[in-house]
Amino acid sequence: MFEKYSYKKKFTALLLIFIMLLITAYKRSFHTLIDVIRENKTLSEKTNTINKKANNIDKLSQEINYLDRVIGKEGITKEMVQQGIISFASTEDPRISINDLQSSHVFSDENYKIISNQLDVTGNCNQLLTLGYGFEKKFDYSRIVSMNFYTTKKNNTSEVLHLKMIFQNYENNK
Repeated sequence: MFEKYSYKKKFTALLLIFIMLLITAYKRSFHTLIDVIRENKTLSEKTNTINKKANNIDKLSQEINYLDRVIGKEGITKEMVQQGIISFASTEDPRISINDLQSSHVFSDENYKIISNQLDVTGNCNQLLTLGYGFEKKFDYSRIVSMNFYTTKKNNTSEVLHLKMIFQNYENNK
């Protein structure tokens, strides 16, 4: 049956059949395989970026914890901070008396909100130094930005030592 065709025609027919089989194989198998390989590559790149971001999240949470220690905790209301200051001052040393507690002062900028509290306590020198050190090291609701020791005369006879402390919290407005 194939004897009547020349080798050239047989070769072109064979080449044509080979190209058709190659196209069919590409559409059925190789095309989907290549798509799967591409998708696998993009997904592995995405998992690598997610893993890198997860490492960055741990680093960011450590930085947030450090900033909370430095400038006071975020997300605490000013009333909670004031109550925390009062309770800390009264429980740290019961011999210290609270002379004056100013109401909270709020300053707002386009980026930050600063809440300031002012506390005035009386006691002897060691008690006030211990209280100031305790606020600096143990109190984490707010940070001390100013400490001022001064004396006042009571009834023109005895001097009373005062410690005025100013606390500030910084919150992001964004």
